[in-house]
Amino acid sequence: MPAESNDKTRRESYVVNPIGYVKSKYHHFDDIPHPHGKKGWGEDTSEIMLYPEHAAGLEGLNGYSHIAVLFWIHKAGEWKLPKHHHKPPQVKVFATRMPARPNPIGLSVVELINFSPENGEVLVKGLDALDGTPILDIKPYIAGFDSYPEATLPEWVEKHLREHHHVRDNHGHSHHEHEHHGADK
Repeated sequence: MPAESNDKTRRESYVVNPIGYVKSKYHHFDDIPHPHGKKGWGEDTSEIMLYPEHAAGLEGLNGYSHIAVLFWIHKAGEWKLPKHHHKPPQVKVFATRMPARPNPIGLSVVELINFSPENGEVLVKGLDALDGTPILDIKPYIAGFDSYPEATLPEWVEKHLREHHHVRDNHGHSHHEHEHHGADK
């Protein structure tokens, strides 16, 4: 009998209540500039608006440069795989970061620009979520726990990153390989 009880528990449905929502200039997947050749939304700022009962939960974020944001990809059903995608046919959903998933939960580590426990506003950079996206949770990003520099990628992903000049610096910021910073701009 315990096996049946465990299986029932594992297959139970769960209710998730959003703690807020995203305010972004992007309303549809088609609005998003493609990251190849452009910075995409990795350089964009957006706001997370927490509901009043959750605003005080932001207390203590001072000093963190980044946060992890979990969100519900509420428009996942509208997303279409781009015609010229780089995903091999044998690669399925759990080996990708595609928004169309059995449970459309998104996860982004973003730069924390500013926040207010008084009004529940959080200004972030690099959140890949559309306007109105429900926010499920916010957690502080702790490099010692959350970063694995020795992590490896499949060759098809490495190839795509090389060919499209996606480069990440030591702080997790995405840069175009040919981008110049500083006085020589």
